[in-house]
Amino acid sequence: MSSYPEILQEIQKMTISDQFKLLDELQKALNQYVEVEDTDEVVSQTEIAESEKAWQDYFAGEDKGIGSSELKNKLFIKNNV
Repeated sequence: MSSYPEILQEIQKMTISDQFKLLDELQKALNQYVEVEDTDEVVSQTEIAESEKAWQDYFAGEDKGIGSSELKNKLFIKNNV
């Protein structure tokens, strides 16, 4: 994989028109992510929407969540895989 300086050097060799096309494509790709305030974390818009829906479902009584034993089992299984 190329390093950032190598990629930047290649971009600078491109025509200004191609640089703007690349910028447009990068903006489209990056617009689906959000930086979490006061952290280095980046979260996709999809994850935010899913989380918000789950939160609303929980408050509306449509999702009762899971019990502590089920959570412990899921965490145990995940940690032992």
